[in-house]
Amino acid sequence: MRRHPLRAALLAFAALPWPAGILHAQPGGAHATASSSGSIVWVSLEDGGKVAKVDVAGRRVLRRFDTPGGPHNITVAPDGTVVTALWGSDRIAIIRDGDVRFVDLGGAPHDVKIARNMVVVANQGSARVQLVKLDGTFKRRIKLVADPHDLAVDPEQRRAWVTLEGRDELAVVNLIRRRPVRYVPTGRSPHDVLFAPDGTLWVTDWGGDLHVFSVPRGKLLETVPLGIEAHHLAFTPDGRLAWITDHGADRVFVVSVRTRNVVTSRPFPGEPHHVAVTADGKWVLVADHANGRLIIYNAERRRRVGRIRVGAGPHGVWAAPATS
Repeated sequence: MRRHPLRAALLAFAALPWPAGILHAQPGGAHATASSSGSIVWVSLEDGGKVAKVDVAGRRVLRRFDTPGGPHNITVAPDGTVVTALWGSDRIAIIRDGDVRFVDLGGAPHDVKIARNMVVVANQGSARVQLVKLDGTFKRRIKLVADPHDLAVDPEQRRAWVTLEGRDELAVVNLIRRRPVRYVPTGRSPHDVLFAPDGTLWVTDWGGDLHVFSVPRGKLLETVPLGIEAHHLAFTPDGRLAWITDHGADRVFVVSVRTRNVVTSRPFPGEPHHVAVTADGKWVLVADHANGRLIIYNAERRRRVGRIRVGAGPHGVWAAPATS
């Protein structure tokens, strides 16, 4: 079973006492986590025990929220609610209306995604997918054959496709009936997973490749060789390109969604983890875990243009939706 090298340290950190329930941050208005700007991203600071809201155009951190317990993967709901998996603990943190609420789930929550008004949690320590409402109300646990790693919710928000630790299958979970419906063998080593704008399922591989699957059949359509350890991916808002990090090769790849060809590959000046494209489509952000910063790329020119110091151990990055 693959484990992040910081997992033991995060567990030790999680053993320290912290407040339970709701932690009140600085006062904010209704849905203060949402932004009228299309250049806002949220980043989980795994080593710092915080989540940061970042203005990419302004090159600055707007706010930090205390989320002790090793904040790992992160997501943002359409209403601006932010959720992060506290992988070094047994909880998730929900940031809403300027407050942080912790939800105890047991195990070791690793990934989080949004489906309608629900948070879908891949709980790596309990071999379950769990469903939690955006207000923090626990709804359901769904047992799997192995610990989940990452997950993606289909465009209809009816099913979650889940990668599994130490197995080649993708678990397909019905979020309406709240049960696994099948396991799709891949013959590969699935890592992260995300639906492309054209409806196909893109899966990075621990061995360095990218795999593209049809949905709902789960047929392998194409394998694209990349580097050493394909890590995480994000699509541009226009649906034309995918940006993919390779943790082993210390590179960033840009792949055409239509042709599935590599458009360009750039060396990365650090340790690349998650990647996000801002809602306005102008900027691409890659978390540099080792150096406490986000590396900024111009999305159109596909060139590195700057960096933002955010705090210790950035891992997950997710773009906030643009609002009027």
